[in-house]
Amino acid sequence: MRTLIFRPLALLAFLFLAWCAVHAWLHHSVQPELKQAHAQDVVMFGDSHAGDVRLPGFSRFAFPALDLVSTWMWMEAFERAGGPESQVKAVVLTMWPIKFSPVAERRLTGRIQDDSWGQSALGKSSHVLGVRHLMEPELPWRLRWRMWLNTFQMRSSIHAKGWVCQDKSIAPDYKYTAGKLVREENWFDQATVSRWAFNQIVALANRNSWELVMVEHPLHPSFLDEVNPEAMDQYEAAMQSAADHPGITYLNMARTPLPHTGFRDHNHLTCEGSEVVSDRLYPLLQELGVNF
Repeated sequence: MRTLIFRPLALLAFLFLAWCAVHAWLHHSVQPELKQAHAQDVVMFGDSHAGDVRLPGFSRFAFPALDLVSTWMWMEAFERAGGPESQVKAVVLTMWPIKFSPVAERRLTGRIQDDSWGQSALGKSSHVLGVRHLMEPELPWRLRWRMWLNTFQMRSSIHAKGWVCQDKSIAPDYKYTAGKLVREENWFDQATVSRWAFNQIVALANRNSWELVMVEHPLHPSFLDEVNPEAMDQYEAAMQSAADHPGITYLNMARTPLPHTGFRDHNHLTCEGSEVVSDRLYPLLQELGVNF
């Protein structure tokens, strides 16, 4: 009987200690990157759209389809790594409506997805996962469990530098077709976890001295025609409400007109499209004291 009791407890203790060891190693490995970022004028966070923002030489903490919870965790880790000597004047965050979409919210339930998103994205956030995140009641328990479990993947950091654009564009008659939920449901109102994470990012920006610049890329007109207008209105209102806070700027370029040669798909840009973003972003960053 004693063996039946103590063997499972011993196994659980071993797993916990193994997680602590792996987590400590991952946490330690990313600290130089976070501290190095504080020696720069500007740092960028976000998803695959960060690759369309021309900021070569500056640190970028981004990964395709990175959710807002993971983004908040990386930004929080960046905040903790700073200090009085930090030189950061601006933090650029890529945003777009689909961060609040049904697929994004479904992923944040922690349930297994057909696209293996959890294995890729959640494994990339293990470097900045803390016990406080595992205890956060606003996050679904399945999500917290998968965050804990994916630590054992020991994935590489999402930190990168440099910038390479692509020239291959969509066809002149390109048309995007959204899923039924994106077209018919008020997905922004239903995105409780994503909205909570976004509010954490806003609160984080409010307590720091740097400017948070939320960059929204130009989106293809066929995408804008497809998304639920009520959800889109609420999304844009939330972004503008955040920008009402001192120290937060919202570069709303979703409806900025671009020829088809500026798009790689409905939400990613070619070199030509990236130049349009730079034309809006660079003057703002220069006003904040960023040196290119």
